[in-house]
Amino acid sequence: MLADDEFWRLVAVLGGQPEVQDDRPYERLTSMLSDEPVERIIDFAETLAFKLYQLDRRVLAQAVPPGADQLTEDGFLYARCAVVVAGPAAFDAVLADPAAFARFTTVEAAHADSILDVPSNAYQKVTGEEWDHVEEYDYETGSNEEWW
Repeated sequence: MLADDEFWRLVAVLGGQPEVQDDRPYERLTSMLSDEPVERIIDFAETLAFKLYQLDRRVLAQAVPPGADQLTEDGFLYARCAVVVAGPAAFDAVLADPAAFARFTTVEAAHADSILDVPSNAYQKVTGEEWDHVEEYDYETGSNEEWW
């Protein structure tokens, strides 16, 4: 895994605005990672998976704005991606106060799931091969049994 400061420095390339419907920042991050050794791409993937795993909590899945529908499993994953894209301050705020998560559950934030493709795209760009790495931490909804 990457050190936190290194991971967040890379994520900062995305601009901290998960509601932006633009692939260019994700392409820029993919390009940056593809200039690195494969091990660094894997470390980024591992750190991303761990951050998403940390956010995989029932209390967050239920923290939707008043009057909004509950999130689907995919919707909850995408909202967690939006938190990561928003940066370390947002990540820490959500862990400290589940009510802070509600703003990431909007449809506008759904594009943030593009961060999930960054490691595999960088890997394929470097090696010409398909990504077959399985991260240590499963970030699918409900995987963090301690918090569900």
